[in-house]
Amino acid sequence: VLQVPELEVIERHQHSGHVPYIQEGKDAAVAYGAYDFKFKNNTSNVIKIVMENTANSITAKLIKIEEI
Repeated sequence: VLQVPELEVIERHQHSGHVPYIQEGKDAAVAYGAYDFKFKNNTSNVIKIVMENTANSITAKLIKIEEI
């Protein structure tokens, strides 16, 4: 999300401790009913969010679908 200037982060909460897998200030903690990560799509495109996981990693992909 941070790599697409037109996607605006509107809610983000840092983890309470250091997370070694991402640069400080770029993490986002999510906890059901308490913390969320929300962003607004200010592009003229529909986007699809695809999540993939393995035993060692989680990958999020944002895919441009079409112009609105």
